[in-house]
Amino acid sequence: MKAGFIAIVGRPNVGKSTLINKLVAEKVAIVSDKAGTTRDNIKGILNVKDNQYIFIDTPGIHKPQHLLGEYMTNIAVNILKEVDIILFLIDASKAIGTGDMFVMDRINENSNKPKVLLVNKVDLISDKQKEEKLKEIEEKLGKFDKIIFASAMYSFGIAQLLEALDPYLEEGVKYYPDDMYTDMSTYRIITEIVREKILLKTRDEIPHSVAVEIIDVERNEGKKDKFNINIYVERDSQKGIIIGKNGKMLKEIGMEARKEIEDLLGEKIYLGLWVKVKDDWRKKKPFLKEMGYVEEK
Repeated sequence: MKAGFIAIVGRPNVGKSTLINKLVAEKVAIVSDKAGTTRDNIKGILNVKDNQYIFIDTPGIHKPQHLLGEYMTNIAVNILKEVDIILFLIDASKAIGTGDMFVMDRINENSNKPKVLLVNKVDLISDKQKEEKLKEIEEKLGKFDKIIFASAMYSFGIAQLLEALDPYLEEGVKYYPDDMYTDMSTYRIITEIVREKILLKTRDEIPHSVAVEIIDVERNEGKKDKFNINIYVERDSQKGIIIGKNGKMLKEIGMEARKEIEDLLGEKIYLGLWVKVKDDWRKKKPFLKEMGYVEEK
């Protein structure tokens, strides 16, 4: 019996959330093509034979521009000090840039744990480009204990990754039951599902100025329960985009979110969505704390 905590780190939008979902074969992290989609450290638990891998999906490490960004980067950096293994993701199809080197600097500053590099999206490059990427890695990022080429999207390289992590697991322990695949609360998963649908439906019209909160749940014995959810934005114009003409956009968001929530809960529900404006909420500590986005000192 062996187990270990593995922090999945990297700059925004390199595929960390896609990887953790593929690893545990469940949706524990929402996914979009927007940088900064992940806002919290999210655990995904994988049991393989006698091994338990506890992967922690982290927000992309970046130079923050507001209090929310500062919170996201801080929780990603702080987890480096607590885990057994660092799993650093880079995008195979892009040159290693200042963002990747910024992440590497934070790793070196905060951890002396084993470092495994996963070069993601390998399906987008040739064998010759792999050789060039290895040289680029050594020149710009330095040495790693292991380097794995993989594609999280197509589950290529997963077995090699688990094999690379195996020697660094701690013997004689298991932290979670075999049937547990995340420690996220159901309510948290529900708010993340709604936020994901907003990101996917609104595309680039809405920046990451959306927060989602369950305000109450109406329990109706023998009938469908109703989940009332507030969606917060920073501008009246953003509210208009999310609601859409004659409420069309909000209806589409609600319909897609409700279907996924019903699959999660295993029962039919009503979903009430309300859009509210909170000016510049990402820069306001009291509201961030209310939404759970401020670290306790």
